[in-house]
Amino acid sequence: MDIKGKRIVITGAASGIGKETLLKLLKFEGVKILAVDLDPSRLDVPDNRVKKFKCDVSSSESVDKIFKEAEKVLGGIDIFYANAGFAYYEEIKKPDWKRMEKIFQTNVFSALYGLQKVQAEYSNPVYYIITASAMSFLSIPGYALYSATKAAVHSFAEAFQFELKKPHKLMIVYPIATRTNFFDSAGKKVPVPFPSQTPEQVASAVVSGIRWNRKKVLPSKIFTLMMFLDRFLIYPLRIYQIIENWKRKRALN
Repeated sequence: MDIKGKRIVITGAASGIGKETLLKLLKFEGVKILAVDLDPSRLDVPDNRVKKFKCDVSSSESVDKIFKEAEKVLGGIDIFYANAGFAYYEEIKKPDWKRMEKIFQTNVFSALYGLQKVQAEYSNPVYYIITASAMSFLSIPGYALYSATKAAVHSFAEAFQFELKKPHKLMIVYPIATRTNFFDSAGKKVPVPFPSQTPEQVASAVVSGIRWNRKKVLPSKIFTLMMFLDRFLIYPLRIYQIIENWKRKRALN
């Protein structure tokens, strides 16, 4: 895909992967970007090609507003990056329906609802991108709910790739642990899983994926190698989970 002149929506655009992807896309001539975030004031990008929009993506009404705003300020959508999401690092001790509902609404329902809107309402080609996670394939102790949301996105996308009508395209991004504000604000309480990478590395992989019309992007070569070796060796990923569980117990104690 030629990214020049494209009309782009990015959710979760004020920090982390979203912000770094936005900055890299601004290097292409003529792009216009709608930067969606809970607090878009955090995005300090002095470029009139970027339009900020404050929105909580955890409801269908809010996602509808994003599409309406994109039509208003961009004149349409060519690329929609459903990147907004959050993680819990926790030891689940009691049932909490609202907590589960909130993370699934933000991480899963929002992204899948937006994709369904593109399928139903847009005749022009839209490249739809969703940030999943390496935890879609390998859940990590301490991230049970988060892993579940990303596995749900992965499973839906695997099937929907066959149902998605032309001319639309779908790409799923599977970052490993990304060193963002989540780990910075948590301090030493939350150990960063191994391996990890920077938001810049993920953003570079996303932009490359767009240019080459990828359906999947795994930004970490180390994780790709781990997945490959797990096919031939005895329980290496299970051992990895045991190590991460030991780190979880140390952190939560």
